[in-house]
Amino acid sequence: MVDDCYDCLFALMTTPTGRSQMIDSNTVSKLCETYWSRHHGYCRALELVVALCSQCGKLIWKNNMDKWHRLVETLAQEFKENKDDGKFELCEKITVVLLSAMKENVQVGPWSTVIYRELSSILQSKLGKSQREPALKLSSAMVDVIGVSWALSDPQNHKFLLLLVHLTCIEVRMMLEDQEYEQIVDQSSLLSSCYSLLENTIHYMTVGPSMALDDRQILQLHSAMVGAFNAVIYFLNTVSQNPVALPSPVIYASVRVLGSWLAEETTALRDEVYSILPYLLRVGHQSFKEKKELTQTTNSGGNKSPEPVITNSVEVLRFLLPGLCHLSAEEKSRKILIENEGHLLLGQYFSHSWASFSGRKNREAEVAMTTMCGIFLNLTVLEVALVTTHQVFRELLAFIITTVPTLALDKSNLVLTANFVVLGTMLIRQQATHLETPQGEVSLFFSAVVEFLRHAYCKQVAENGTATLRISKVYENFWEQISELWFLGMQAFSVCLPLFPWLSRNILSSGWVPELVDILRLELANAADTETITSFRQLFTQLVKQYPTIKQLVIECGGHDLAMKSGMADLENNMKR
Repeated sequence: MVDDCYDCLFALMTTPTGRSQMIDSNTVSKLCETYWSRHHGYCRALELVVALCSQCGKLIWKNNMDKWHRLVETLAQEFKENKDDGKFELCEKITVVLLSAMKENVQVGPWSTVIYRELSSILQSKLGKSQREPALKLSSAMVDVIGVSWALSDPQNHKFLLLLVHLTCIEVRMMLEDQEYEQIVDQSSLLSSCYSLLENTIHYMTVGPSMALDDRQILQLHSAMVGAFNAVIYFLNTVSQNPVALPSPVIYASVRVLGSWLAEETTALRDEVYSILPYLLRVGHQSFKEKKELTQTTNSGGNKSPEPVITNSVEVLRFLLPGLCHLSAEEKSRKILIENEGHLLLGQYFSHSWASFSGRKNREAEVAMTTMCGIFLNLTVLEVALVTTHQVFRELLAFIITTVPTLALDKSNLVLTANFVVLGTMLIRQQATHLETPQGEVSLFFSAVVEFLRHAYCKQVAENGTATLRISKVYENFWEQISELWFLGMQAFSVCLPLFPWLSRNILSSGWVPELVDILRLELANAADTETITSFRQLFTQLVKQYPTIKQLVIECGGHDLAMKSGMADLENNMKR
């Protein structure tokens, strides 16, 4: 009778409705209990759980993560005790269960140490293909769920991580350099695991704590990764030459992992990257198009299934943005970007990202927009003719002008506001002679710019009466991300002053001029750093030079005395005129 029940459950699992019913009726919990209690048919119970993990992902562990932890503990212990080929079958099952977890609720326990020790021993042994592949997949899953720190469990020995990365790079090269496209597609699961491990390792090396590697180890690691990513580029170059080859999950995954590499390294394979850049843009455009169509279908109610949508589309353009930001600063790659209408694609993606952000404050969309602001800023500075004439940049400026006044009201948007303010002031400087936006909207934009620049610093008076210039509390948490933008914004705003004579009204009505006088007085008491004071000096001198009404107010605030005492000869001369 029990075997018949299992047959029924397996039949149910073949349909979306059946899987949904199994999840809703707490079947997964009962199957897990059956497995670790070793009741009749427990092996089939595990097969069902693994199949549900593969099909439904983290949905099956909603309000059920205690069962997940118990199951993983049980499987890890079996993994340790098994000494035959069943050990590698367990590798595959544990991998599927791990990747179905709700990562934010995973609690690292003894099971992670057990798996670390077993994999460390396995990967240092002589392995066949059928043994090596499941071991690499499980290693990648552990890093994905717990983090690269898991592979550094032994603080005195980083050899396991180094070995893991080396083996992964070799695996990538063997798959991409030595096999036909169809064979690569057949091994897409292994390739995906290798890519995931590389991506997580690169991220950890750039933002995580020091790995305390010596120079030789760093060189070996870099060399191995260069070889792997050279293979990725070789593969993409090969498929790019096939006119009938449409982007597939394998191609999207390859572009994505290459994007993670380019975010940190654009020099090691510079010529190879230049050659593949047009294809990367083409794939990025295709993935963006598919993602938009999927979003529209989902929003219109086209997906009625309770399960997550499985799609070939991955929004790889988002993963290319950091690399494109670096490449847009280099002349050759920037020309390739423009020749392939990359600026047009980015303009469309910027609008799409804003729609995602403005609707529900999508964090990924915000990061994408800040990165795109960096790309547009490079183009604004280095491709003046394009920025002055192309419709993309006119539309971009019009959008920023109308958006910033409202965006700036919410201080949680400070990083995005900083990016919009700087890009907007740089664009408005280039397009000032043929600006199409009404003056009233431009005036509101500049008022928001003044407020952004003005409120970054404030005067703080200690109990003993000593005054110092400090970053305001609102800006403190974001200052590491926006400090360079603030200084650049001060310069760009100064350049805009002679282009818009009516700007004096915005500045005077803000009350900023008397505050600037107070800030410059702090310089006399050595109460502010040189870089900050220099930035304020340059702006202050330009204000006095361009606007008679502001000059008169500065004189009334003791500007002559301030200019003489601080040695600001330009300011003193401008006030005498």
